[in-house]
Amino acid sequence: MMRLRFGVEDLARTAFAPPGPYCELAVSAQLLQQPASPFRRLWLARRSRLAPAARQLLDIVPAHGSVPEFLCPEATSCLDEALDRVRSTPAARIQAELEELPWRSPPSPWIRDLARGRAGALADLGVAMHAYYDNVMAPLWPGIERAASAELSHRAWQVASHGIAAALNTLHPRIRWQDGVLEIDTPIDGDVDLAGRGLRLMPSIWSRPGVALGWTQPTLCYPLAPAHWGLPRDDHHDALVDVLGATRARILRALLAEHTTSGLAHALDISVASASMHAAALRGAGLVSSRRDGRAVRHVLTPLGHRLLTAVQPKARSAEREPSPGADRGAAGQ
Repeated sequence: MMRLRFGVEDLARTAFAPPGPYCELAVSAQLLQQPASPFRRLWLARRSRLAPAARQLLDIVPAHGSVPEFLCPEATSCLDEALDRVRSTPAARIQAELEELPWRSPPSPWIRDLARGRAGALADLGVAMHAYYDNVMAPLWPGIERAASAELSHRAWQVASHGIAAALNTLHPRIRWQDGVLEIDTPIDGDVDLAGRGLRLMPSIWSRPGVALGWTQPTLCYPLAPAHWGLPRDDHHDALVDVLGATRARILRALLAEHTTSGLAHALDISVASASMHAAALRGAGLVSSRRDGRAVRHVLTPLGHRLLTAVQPKARSAEREPSPGADRGAAGQ
C-alpha cells in the first residue's frame, strides 16, 4: 500500500493533467501483450501487424508486472526529446531495473549490452521505440487523447460540483481518500509526505494505478475507465443497450464530455426534441445532470452515470480468437 500524505498546500497544488504518448509508450507495449486490455483491442481493430523493429521493444517490457521506469520519461513535447531522456539514463539505473524483471529465459546479448549501458544497444533501443511509436502509438493516440479529454472534462465538472475529495475517491477502486491521506493499493509499500509539492493526477492507459515520485511533480497515474475508450463493438455484446436502449446508451457515452441539447442531437444524428426527451429520462434516473447556460441547456454525466458506464462494458465473445501481435516473433516479452 502506498500512502500519500497531503497538507493544505498539497491540496491547493493538486490538479489533473492529460497523459502524453511518450510517457505511455512502454506501458502500451505491455498492454499489447494482454488479451483483455482495451489498448490491445484497439490495436487489433486496425488489423495491423507489428513492424520488426517495433517488436524489439517487447523484449524488455514484460506482459505483466512492472515496466522499467527508465522507459517512461516524464511528459515531453516531442518524441526526440523523450528518446534522448531514455538514452541518457545512467547505466547503473538501467541495469538495476532490468534485473528486477521476471525473465522467463536468459536475456539476449542485446539486453545484456543494454544493461551495461553500451552505446550501440542504447541506439538500438531508440530505433525500436521510434518504430513502435510510428507503428502503434501514433495511429491510436488521437482516440486515446479524445478519451482522456472526456475523462478530464468529467473530473473538472466533478471537482467543481462536489469537491476534490469526491474526485479522489472515485478515481479507481484501488484508490481511497481518507483523513488527508490518499491510499493506493500497489505492490510497493510506502509512506510519502508530499511536503507542499502537490499531486498531478493523470489518466493512463495502464490497467492499474501507479505513482511516479521521480518526476518533476509527484504523479498518480490512474486507469482510464474502459467506458471512455470507444472500443469497437461489432463482435461484442453491449449490456448497456439491453438496460437503456440503443439511443440512451449512445447518449450516455456521448455525455462523458459535456454537450448542449442541440450538440447532442448533432453528434448522434437525432432530432433536438428526441435528444431533449432522452436526456430528461436519463436525468430523472440520476445518470445525467443538466444546467441552463443562457438559451442553451448543457448536459453531463453524474458520478452515478459515470460509475454505470465503467461497470457495464461490452464483453468479448471469444478473447481466445484474437491473434497475437507478436505471433511471428518468438516468445513475446522475454
